[in-house]
Amino acid sequence: MLAENGAWWVPDIIERMDSKWEGDHATRKFGPAVFRSGLTMRPSEYVNRGVFYAASVMGPTEIERRYQIGVDNLMWGSDYPHPEGTWPNTREWLTERFARVPQDETRRILGLTAAQLYHFDLNALAPHVERVGPTVADLHGVEIA
Repeated sequence: MLAENGAWWVPDIIERMDSKWEGDHATRKFGPAVFRSGLTMRPSEYVNRGVFYAASVMGPTEIERRYQIGVDNLMWGSDYPHPEGTWPNTREWLTERFARVPQDETRRILGLTAAQLYHFDLNALAPHVERVGPTVADLHGVEIA
């Protein structure tokens, strides 16, 4: 888990690691064993199944690059109560960032991934989620059935 670092940089690092593993121009002279020794998968595969990013005050770049970062690996962070965080304007930040993001991806990034990662009891949390929101209508302007 990487927290409070944003995640805009993740796709570039992953691409670079995979490139080295594949034996790009700069690494061919060392031979593939140097970068593949002990690895049965590409570095991106290890990262995608085991690294998560709590991207505090997530910017538009993280939203735009969410597929390269990994929708299932990306988690919103408001950085509350720090002054550089989104509070007291968190709902506005969320609406601005997620209005055009599919609802299922929004749910994952805003809470479901964290709930799964930390083994939260979603039934126990439901009354609190209902009380504090935000709702689908808040973020996407529509109600769900």
